Amino acid sequence: MSDDPGEAFVIRRLLAARPPLAVPPVDAGADDACVLEDGTVISSDALVEDVHFDARWSPADVGWRAVATNVSDLGAMGARPDWLTLALALPAPLDRAWVDGFAAGLGAALAAFRVRLVGGDTLRGPAVVASVTVGGRAARPVRRSGGRPGDQLWVTGRPGMAGLGFAHGPNPALLRPQPPVGLGVALAENGLVNAMMDISDGIARDLPRLCAASGVGAWVDPAALPPLEGLPPGVDPLPLQLGFGDDYELLVAAPPAHGRSIAALAAAHGTCATPVGRLTPDREVVLAGRPWPGAAFSHFSPPAAAPC
Repeated sequence: MSDDPGEAFVIRRLLAARPPLAVPPVDAGADDACVLEDGTVISSDALVEDVHFDARWSPADVGWRAVATNVSDLGAMGARPDWLTLALALPAPLDRAWVDGFAAGLGAALAAFRVRLVGGDTLRGPAVVASVTVGGRAARPVRRSGGRPGDQLWVTGRPGMAGLGFAHGPNPALLRPQPPVGLGVALAENGLVNAMMDISDGIARDLPRLCAASGVGAWVDPAALPPLEGLPPGVDPLPLQLGFGDDYELLVAAPPAHGRSIAALAAAHGTCATPVGRLTPDREVVLAGRPWPGAAFSHFSPPAAAPC
């Protein structure tokens, strides 16, 4: 259940290098985005060729993904994305057709998520790297640290569909993620949730992070997880549902009394929300009847489990 120690080491060193700030951010460590005192929310993420995408992705898919993966972090904190900057490294010689395709996918995602491209940089590099910083505003920011014992745990969409596409043939969930940004904003603005984050790294890694930030544990019912459409016979769905990641769905902790409102709001935003467990006071993360799975991927450590 521990996080990637290599990644944690890098983050600790970078945060320790910060000089004291006269006006520190409200929050700049526990979550995927930083919340400033005026309600501005900022996040940054990158896509690296042969790490986050490969030849199965068209350049348009990569352009879409550069936007979608970043706005997911804002929506998961209840923030409305407004603008982004893009630093794009491209290998030489320049592949103009690839750039045209990337730009088309980027533009489609900017329109879909109503985000403005306001600046950035272009440069030569050994591989394609798309580094995005996105900003927006949150009237009522929701952090992963607000969970309480007794909260009901929910997931949106069908976690594991991206992993299914990676292992058994590309699908829209893998190539063109559709993070429920509007739903995250609505859940926050209606005061329905205590803690929230996206599950881009998989429930196996992200739920323990939420629990650690909130000082709680969790119990998850594997039978309650939404089934995976198109799963081949004989394939265990749990490593995909919990361990793979890349889903860009929401993990939500909320009072049980808000369950009906959460389900109705999800339906109004064209998706589903499913209760899959609860938060507990003992700080242990438990999967009923099964050992807690390892994550399928980490940047600086060997994988703890295969995706299928």
